[in-house]
Amino acid sequence: MIDRLTVDRILDTANIVDVVSDFVTLKRSGANLKGLCPFHDDRTPSFMVSPAKNICKCFACGVGGRPVDFIMKHEQLSYYDALRYLAKKYGIEIQERELTDEEKQSQTDRDSMFILNDWAKDWFQNQLNNSPMGRAVGWHISTTEASATISSHASNWDSAPTSPTNPWHRTPSRQDIRKST
Repeated sequence: MIDRLTVDRILDTANIVDVVSDFVTLKRSGANLKGLCPFHDDRTPSFMVSPAKNICKCFACGVGGRPVDFIMKHEQLSYYDALRYLAKKYGIEIQERELTDEEKQSQTDRDSMFILNDWAKDWFQNQLNNSPMGRAVGWHISTTEASATISSHASNWDSAPTSPTNPWHRTPSRQDIRKST
């Protein structure tokens, strides 16, 4: 594993203009630079590079980020391989060290949480789109003024899990609605 101090040094040294200009012809556009996006078929420059913020962004396909993110996407490298690429470009010696058992366990726990989070996102999205209560919530969302905002975050929404003890395990009937009014 690459030492944290070395990672910080690589990230601080990497210049977005130097990195992107190896792959994209950039032209000045005010305080920024622009060029054709390397991630999709671009006919007009939509790929912007901000030297002041040290970031890039394509306003057509949405790809962007810091120098390491650009290298990861463009060269299809992992995070650590992209760091090695940048370290080689800038002549930075990489200080690698072996992970301790505690660090290995922490990394395993972190990876497990990402897997669990991805599963939960899929489950919640399925509940929202396919369960009766989720569809009712979706219908309600679509009839409100905030529907665009809420819909853009729909993958984070969910109806409660269905169970006999859950009072929302079914869509309310017309009689239920009349009783509540």
